[in-house]
Amino acid sequence: MTDDRGPVPNATVQEKGTKNITRADELGKFSFKVKQGALVVVTAVGHAPFEFAATTGYQNVKITTLAGELEEVFVTSAFGVKKSQRTTPFSSQVINDEKLNVIRQPNLNNALAGKVAGVQFRGQSSAKLNDQGFLRIRGGGSLGDQGAIYIVDGTITNSFDINPDDVEDITVLKGANATALFGSRAGNGAIVVTTKKGRAGKGIGVEVNQSTTFDKAAFMPNYQNEYGGGDGGWLTFTYNPTMPAEWQALNGKRYRDFTDDASWGPKIDGSEYIPWYAFIPGHSRSGKTASFTPQPNNARDFWNTGVTANTNVSFSQSNGAGQSLRVSYTNQNIKGMLPNTKSLRHNLNANFSMDLGSIFTIGANITYTNQLISGEFSDGYANNSSGNFSQWFHRDLDINILKELSGLRTPIGTIPSWNFRRNPGSWSAAAPQNSVWAGNYWYNPYSYFENIQRNQRRDRLYGDINLTVKFSKNLKFKGSIRKDQFNGNVENIDPNILQSSGGQTGVLASYATSNTVNNEWNFEGILSYNNTFGDFVVAANVGANRLNIRNRAVAMNTNQGLNVPGLYAIANSKAVPSISNSRSDQQANSLFAFGDVEYRKFLSLTWAVRNDWFSTLPSSNNSLLSPSIGGAFVFSEFTKSALPWLNFGKAFASWGKKPKTLNPYALNLNYSVNPLLWGTNFLMGTPDGSPDANLRGALTTTWEAGLDLRFAKNKVRMNLTYYNENNRDEPLAVSVSGVSGFTSQTINAAWVSRSGLELELGVDLMKKKDFNWTVNTTVAYLLDNKVKALAPGLTSYTLAGGSFGTRFARAFHFVGEQWGMLRGGGIARNADGQPLITTNGFSGGLGWYQRDATKDWGSVVPKLTGGLQNFFSYKNFNLGLTFDYQFGGRFFSLSEQWGTFSGLLDQTAGLNEKGNPKRDPVSAGGGVRVTGVDARDGRTPVDVYVDAYDYFHQFYYQQIAEPFVHKLSYAKLREFSLGYSIPTQKLGKFGKSIQGASVALTARNLFFIFRDSKNFDPSEISGVQGEDGQMPGARTIGFNVKVSF
Repeated sequence: MTDDRGPVPNATVQEKGTKNITRADELGKFSFKVKQGALVVVTAVGHAPFEFAATTGYQNVKITTLAGELEEVFVTSAFGVKKSQRTTPFSSQVINDEKLNVIRQPNLNNALAGKVAGVQFRGQSSAKLNDQGFLRIRGGGSLGDQGAIYIVDGTITNSFDINPDDVEDITVLKGANATALFGSRAGNGAIVVTTKKGRAGKGIGVEVNQSTTFDKAAFMPNYQNEYGGGDGGWLTFTYNPTMPAEWQALNGKRYRDFTDDASWGPKIDGSEYIPWYAFIPGHSRSGKTASFTPQPNNARDFWNTGVTANTNVSFSQSNGAGQSLRVSYTNQNIKGMLPNTKSLRHNLNANFSMDLGSIFTIGANITYTNQLISGEFSDGYANNSSGNFSQWFHRDLDINILKELSGLRTPIGTIPSWNFRRNPGSWSAAAPQNSVWAGNYWYNPYSYFENIQRNQRRDRLYGDINLTVKFSKNLKFKGSIRKDQFNGNVENIDPNILQSSGGQTGVLASYATSNTVNNEWNFEGILSYNNTFGDFVVAANVGANRLNIRNRAVAMNTNQGLNVPGLYAIANSKAVPSISNSRSDQQANSLFAFGDVEYRKFLSLTWAVRNDWFSTLPSSNNSLLSPSIGGAFVFSEFTKSALPWLNFGKAFASWGKKPKTLNPYALNLNYSVNPLLWGTNFLMGTPDGSPDANLRGALTTTWEAGLDLRFAKNKVRMNLTYYNENNRDEPLAVSVSGVSGFTSQTINAAWVSRSGLELELGVDLMKKKDFNWTVNTTVAYLLDNKVKALAPGLTSYTLAGGSFGTRFARAFHFVGEQWGMLRGGGIARNADGQPLITTNGFSGGLGWYQRDATKDWGSVVPKLTGGLQNFFSYKNFNLGLTFDYQFGGRFFSLSEQWGTFSGLLDQTAGLNEKGNPKRDPVSAGGGVRVTGVDARDGRTPVDVYVDAYDYFHQFYYQQIAEPFVHKLSYAKLREFSLGYSIPTQKLGKFGKSIQGASVALTARNLFFIFRDSKNFDPSEISGVQGEDGQMPGARTIGFNVKVSF
C-alpha cells in the first residue's frame, strides 16, 4: 500500500461489512483471507478511504492524500517498528529527506543542525575533513560529554559513515521512555535513520544527483595591521666578510627581530627594511630590501578554496509483488582548504526485500564505506595553521611570498623560515643552521604542509540480513543478523628535513602507524502479534538479543628520531619505539518485550521492558532492568463541536528507565608491562585503582508530559514537551587512602539531573495554487541541568579538555551547580564589583588586575537553542532557508589569550580614550586605561594608563582568563537553497526518458545575524571548555543538479 510519498504503514484494512480486519506493517504490506471479489476498505489518517475488489495474489493499492487533512507521521522506534505519532506518548521528532537535505551536507550532523528541538550542534570548520561535529541532546546527562547513538535500519553505527543521500527519514528520540529498548548505548538519546527502499514509479528508476560546492574562509579573527613582527624596535644590520656575499648590499639597513614570533615590533609605516627572505640565498629577492607595508589578508589568503564534488547514482524498483530493490553509489571528492589536504570517499548502499510465497520474506540492508583522508587537521594550541596565524605570527608577513618560496632550500639543504633561530647579526659560518636559518619556533607553513604525510584509510561495512516468517495475518517472527565492522589504518611521517630545519620547533623525524579493527555482531529475534478486538487494537512483541563487540588495535611510533634518514620504519627508531596493543571483548544478552493498546483511536497505552546481562559488570550483579510506560489521550475526538478550529489535540505522558554499564575491564586488576628494561629485567606496573566490591550498573529515569495540537485546518502544528531526567549512581573513581594499596576506587555515586521545555511549531502561512510558504521552528529551554552528587567528600570533578589544563579556564562539575561550570582565573573585585588593581609585574607601579583564582562564569551548555526553517514555492521555483541559534553558555578562547599576548589581535592596537595610539609610551599619552580600586585597601580609586605590552601580558603571567571568556550565543543563516524544477516538456526529445529534473543554487553559513564573540565562531567549538586553535569558519556556495529517469 502506497501513496504519492511511498509506503503507508499501519493503515487499517477491513473486509467491508465484517469484522475481518488487519493492519499494514511498517512497509505498507498486509495480507488476510477474503473471498474472491469481496470488497476491501482501506483507511489511514490523512487519506481518503479506498475500496477495491479482492483478487488472489498480490495487489498494488494506492491511496490518495487529502489536502488539508492531518498528515500522519510515523516514528521509527527500536527494532525498526513504526508507530503513528498520533498515539506515541513520548517526545519524538521526524525529519524527512526533503527537510533534512535543504542543501546537501557533508555529514548527517551538519544536516540536523537547527532542525530538532533540544539538540545543540557543536560544529566544526569545513577545513577539518575528518570531523563530523557533535550533537548534544538536552544538555549534559552524565559526567562525560557524550552524544547520541545512530541506528540505521536497526543497526547501531557511526554517524561519520551515514550517507545523507540514502536517508528516507530520521526520528530523533531523547528520553529513557523512548530509548530504553536500545540498551545502554542510548543513554544520551538515539538518532534513528530509515534508509530509502525500492519503490515502483515511472521510468527505469534511476536518479543522478550531483553537487559541487566551494568553501571559502569567512569568519576570521580581527587582526591588527599597524605593527609588525618582533618584540621591540628596529635592528641595524652590520655586514662582515664571514657572511654570505649577498648580504653585503644590506649593510646599514634596518630589519626587525626575526627570532621572536610575536607582533610587538615596529610600526608598519611603508619604510625600507630588510625582509626575512633577503637573508636566504638562491632566489630573485635575495639581498634586496622591501617596503614595510600592512598585510591585512595574509592569514585569510593562506586558506585554499575548498572544493567538494558529490555525485550519487541510485536505482530503485519494486514490482508490487513483494520484491523491492534499491542500490545507491556515492562518490565524494574533496580538495581541502588546508594545503595538501584531500578526501576521497566511496559509499555503496543496497536494500533488498523479497517475499518467498505468502509466509517468508527475506531482506537485507547493507552499506559499505571506503574513505581515504590526507592531511593534518589539528586545531589545538600552536598548530601549524590557525594556531600559527592567531597565536604566534608576524602581521607584516606577505603570504604570497611564503607560498612562492615554500620549495626554497638554504645552501645547506634545509627549509628556511620567517622565524630565525638567531638574528642575522649573530651569523656563524661554522654553524649557519644553528645561527640563523633554522626555524626558531615555526616553519614556513606551506613548507610544513608540503613535507608532512598524514594518511588514513577508513573502511566500514554495516547492515543486516533478515528473515520474516508470517504464521498468520496477526502473528509473525523476524530474525536479524546485524554487523558493524570498522577497519582503520593511519600512517604518519615527519621527514628528516623538518628536524634539520628546526630550532625549537619540537619536530623530530618520525614514523607512526596504527591499525584498528572493531567488530560488532548482533543477533536479534522478535515475535510480533497484532490484532483488533472490537474497539481495541493490540500490538505485542517479545524478543531476545545477543551483542558481541570485539575491538583490536595496534599502534607503533619511533622515538627520538631515525637512525637512517629517510627510512620510515619502526625498526629505524633511534630509541626504543612506543608500541601499544589493545584488545577488548564484551557481550550483552538481552530479553525484551514491548507493545501498545489503542482504544477507539483516542486512547492508547505504550509499554516496554528490557533486561540486559552485561559481561562488563560483576557476574553477581550484572543484570539491569529497564521498564517504560506511557499513555496518550486524543481529546480532540470529543471537542469537534465545541472547538471546531481544533483539528487535532493529544495529551501524552510517559516514564521510563534506561541502563548504563561500565567500560570493558573496569573491574579487572591488571598489571601493565613496560617495554623499557631495568638492567635485564622488564618493568611492570600495578594498578592504582580498584572497583568497589558492590559496583553495579546505573539507571537513568525520565518522565515526560506534553501536548500535540493542530489548528486551522491543520495549517498550524504545535508540540510542547516538558521533560525531567535523573541519572543516579553513575560509576565514579574517588580517591582513597594509599594505605589500601590503591589511590582510587570506582563506586556508584554520581547524580546528574536535567529538565526542560521543548517546542515544535509549524505554520502553513500560505497555500495557493502557485505559491506556498511554510515555516517550521524549534525551541528548547534548559530549565535545570544540575550535578546533585558526586561521592562522599567529593565536591568537584574536572572535565577533560583544554591545552593548558586549569591554568586559565576549564570546565568542572560542582555539587549543587549547573553541569559543566567554566571556572578559572578572573579579575578580583571588591564588594561593589570594582576591579582590584595591584602592582604591575614589569614596571612596579599600580596597573595589573589582581587574580580571583575561582571565578565562575556559568555553564558551558546554552540555555536556549533552536532553529527556524522557511520553505517557499512559486510555480516551479522553490526557496529554502534554515536559521539556527543558541543563547547562554560560556566558552574560553585560548587563541584570544595568546593572540593578545603576542600582539596579533586588533584590541592590542588602535587608539585609547585619549585618542592616542595604545602602543605609544604612557609618557607620550599612550597606554591602556585601567580603572578600579587599590587592592591593598579595596577602597582607594585607581585610574591609570598602563603600557600596552604590560597590560596584555599580565593575563598570562597573572593567569587571568576573564577577558577571553564569551557567551556561546549566536544566530546565523545556516542554509540557503534556491531551486527550479524543469518541466519535462521543456527538455525536448530528452523529456520522454527523463521523469524529473531540477537545479539549485545552494549556500551554507552565509552570515551571522549576531554573535557574542567577534573573533571566534561560537557555533564551531572543538572542546567542552572552548577553543584552543579554532580553524576559520567557511562560507560555502555551490550548485546541485538532479535528474530522474
